Amino acid sequence: MLEVQPILESLGDHDGGGVRVAIIDTGVEHDHPWVGGKLAASYGVRLFEDGRADIEPCEPMDVCGHGTAAAGQVRRVAPGAELISIRVLSETREGSSEALVSALQWVAQQRVDVVNMSLSTLRLALALRIGHAVDELYARHVPCICAKGYQQDGRDYPTSFGASIGVTYDDLEPAELRYREGDMVEFVAQGVDSVVAWQHGATRKVTGSSYATPLVSGLVARMLSARPGLSVFEVKTLLKAYADSYAKGWRGDWMGEIERLASSV
Repeated sequence: MLEVQPILESLGDHDGGGVRVAIIDTGVEHDHPWVGGKLAASYGVRLFEDGRADIEPCEPMDVCGHGTAAAGQVRRVAPGAELISIRVLSETREGSSEALVSALQWVAQQRVDVVNMSLSTLRLALALRIGHAVDELYARHVPCICAKGYQQDGRDYPTSFGASIGVTYDDLEPAELRYREGDMVEFVAQGVDSVVAWQHGATRKVTGSSYATPLVSGLVARMLSARPGLSVFEVKTLLKAYADSYAKGWRGDWMGEIERLASSV
């Protein structure tokens, strides 16, 4: 049986070291100060005219800043985590559905412990293929942390799958997490007026689930650093316990560092 509270109490002793987080996004700027030299590899999706897609090593750069923001948010919570970038989006944060599916299928075969997706798609036609990829990650005990889109109604993918961990945003404290009972998007993290890393070594003040999601990915990295081999179900259980404990006033000393970083930038 999973002993929840001892793991939560041990998070201060584990900073994500030994955990690899894949960031499926616009790329990551490897020399950004907030990335902290933790980008281990950078890949991109190459599409062919016949519809095939290959994942290939590419220059460690960000085409717009969005992926670097995600990387910085992960490291804000888990500074010891190692990052892998898979670029699927363009300068306008648009990308082909084939690139997204291919990236998910590819990352399921790699040595990755957490997948961060600060993006989603509304295309129901892709749901089955995306669902298969997320199920494979689930079977391999790799949590897929996914952002809720900005539409008011309907489902988005892979956020709305039970095998993934869906995240939306609100105006919360940087280390805070809330649990939403009975909702496909189960968790809420800070995503209002967040100062994040951006392109060319810069920072930017932003709002959205894209920036809340990697905070949860960083928290999951800490959990896996403290207890390697957790299943996705166990990770969800720990996240809910974290949210419940936080709501009751529980705090860890390590959370103060996240608060300090949030207020100093």
